[in-house]
Amino acid sequence: MKRTLETAFIFALIIIAFFSQTASGEPLLANAVVEKTTVFMGEPFIFQIQVSGSENPERPDLTRISEFFVADQGGSQNNRSSMTIIDGQMTRESTMGYVFSYQLTPKRTGRLQIPSITVRADHQRIQTAPIEINVQKPYETDNFKLRLGLSKTTCYRGEPITLTVTWYLGSDVKGFDVTLPLLEEKESFYFINPEVDTNSGGKFYRIPLAGGDAVGEKGEKRLNGKDYATITFQKILIPRKTGNITIEPATVLCEVLSGYKKGRDRFNNDFFSDFFDNNFSGNSRQGVYQKVAVPSNTTHLKVLEVPEKGKPAGFAGLVGEYKIKADAGPTDISVGDPITLKLTLSGPDYLDSVTLPPLNQQAALIKNFKIPRERAVGEISGKTKIFTQTIRPLRAGIKEIPSILVPYFDTKTGKYEVARTDPIEVTVKSARVVTAMDAEGKTQTVLENNEVETWTNGIGYNYEDLDVIEDQNFGLAAWLKSPVLLCMTLIPPIIYFLILLGNLFMTRLNADPLASRARRAQVRLKARLKDAGSQTSAETCCDKILDSFRQYLGDKLRIPAGALTFNDVGKSLEEKKIDGDSIKKIKALFDGCEAGRYAGGSGKLDTSFLIAQALDLVKLLEKKL
Repeated sequence: MKRTLETAFIFALIIIAFFSQTASGEPLLANAVVEKTTVFMGEPFIFQIQVSGSENPERPDLTRISEFFVADQGGSQNNRSSMTIIDGQMTRESTMGYVFSYQLTPKRTGRLQIPSITVRADHQRIQTAPIEINVQKPYETDNFKLRLGLSKTTCYRGEPITLTVTWYLGSDVKGFDVTLPLLEEKESFYFINPEVDTNSGGKFYRIPLAGGDAVGEKGEKRLNGKDYATITFQKILIPRKTGNITIEPATVLCEVLSGYKKGRDRFNNDFFSDFFDNNFSGNSRQGVYQKVAVPSNTTHLKVLEVPEKGKPAGFAGLVGEYKIKADAGPTDISVGDPITLKLTLSGPDYLDSVTLPPLNQQAALIKNFKIPRERAVGEISGKTKIFTQTIRPLRAGIKEIPSILVPYFDTKTGKYEVARTDPIEVTVKSARVVTAMDAEGKTQTVLENNEVETWTNGIGYNYEDLDVIEDQNFGLAAWLKSPVLLCMTLIPPIIYFLILLGNLFMTRLNADPLASRARRAQVRLKARLKDAGSQTSAETCCDKILDSFRQYLGDKLRIPAGALTFNDVGKSLEEKKIDGDSIKKIKALFDGCEAGRYAGGSGKLDTSFLIAQALDLVKLLEKKL
């Protein structure tokens, strides 16, 4: 009996081991490969993890790759099938696979290592082999220079400064790539592209960069006594933290024509090579290109905190010189009625990261008005940023909306200043109570000169016979038998009741406008997703899908949408008892749309899948929220 149990146990282990293989019976394999093993500092290269044995492996964790900047290039299935016929017998073989692609950019020179990466699929796990990369130091030549320049080397946190990148070219090149490590420092800076007038008659180039691109303008400059053609572009930096910041060198990688080599015999040469490289003198030659990596200088920025001395209450970190104006409407209202307050902020050229101080900290405002806890989300309009907020008067007799104060630190004077709006006159009346007399439309009538005139022929003067006088004996039965009188009795209370219900409905609706937005969130999302699906650009489509879903979650969870990230809504979704699987799907949608902003241009992104995924998640959330 004991031997039988041992045999059964061993057999069970064999069965478990068999079914732990992939569904196709293939073992899980993973191979890490690189485009090249010797690169220049700042030169990007392709790194792939090629998986076989599974067509749906988990996305690997690359956080251990610390010596390279990592940019996800997406992934694709790599299934293959083949058929062979030997002695009349046909054999078919199928292999499942998946390829993860990334772009790596080295952070320093020397011998760097891509560590082993763990790949998981179908309850199996396997590790790739580490890869060593030799990173060479770029070098500057007489023909090529690269320079970084800052508009200021000392600034305050939150103060915009301009980074100018200038590439000096002394000879022709064949394509180029620019690497700017600074753009990876998203915890240190906000990055904004300045406006460029491409209709000015100059020649412009689109320069791909990490996290976006820039517009470079061709020009001519003199450096160290030599004339160069130049390509110049700019980035606006808004520091997010203080301290001494080192801006590491940028790199331009290009192919430079270094000479020509004589072609092969005319009769053995390739036709297209002869056609394009022939110098029309009977000799065939081919251009020889050499790869060159051009480094820039290193520059430094000192970021200061605004002084504590003299800092006014309500200071929200605005640095520069600001102005603010206010508009409101309606201004003739009753207690509790909503007033739309629109605040227009102007000042520095770049207001993307600017927020207003909370209105519920304006002492003069909260004294007479109810301010919602949700802060207004600003929208850029030209050189201004507009914030819209709803406020409600608390009592009758209020004469004005007081000035809204916005403290800021003026970098020109080195002092704190306060921008303020002009007061807005309002008329606030008591909330009117609707009475039954109002509903029935009754009024008291005062009769003047109400003297009784004497009619000498008496009351019977108008009648020829007493038989025409009808019996005017009037009672409840007679009242009910008359349709006109019955309607006159019932209609006024019905009208009053409907007015009362309408008043209660509008009061409740205005008391909680966010509830109304939450109810309409699904309809608004579907309309926006339809607009996203009509976009021809995958990057634009991904932006619109993500913005639409952010707005939907903001409406449903009653939080300002703004630039919501998954971390902003994750905790709120857990509090609403949304299951972990659904939350993972929402995170996957955020990640997919974010990745689409960078990988969309490859043409491999299925935006229709992201839209369908968003609609499926909405159906799920509508049932649970």
